[in-house]
Amino acid sequence: MRPAFWLGRLFWKEGDGAIIDRLGRMAWPRGVDVTGRVVKLQSGYIYQYAFAMLIGLAAVITWFLVGGVR
Repeated sequence: MRPAFWLGRLFWKEGDGAIIDRLGRMAWPRGVDVTGRVVKLQSGYIYQYAFAMLIGLAAVITWFLVGGVR
């Protein structure tokens, strides 16, 4: 259990505290505006999230097929 707690604290302090809080929404001046708009897109319906994932998957597949990675 101790290694799991150590790893959890490491991700919490270093990942969340150092990276996300310093470089994320709080560090970006327009971050509050952008997140305010994105929150309006979130409805909580699973079919909307599934549809968004399908659109993203189709975009990635199209990118690979067109020649995005060589």
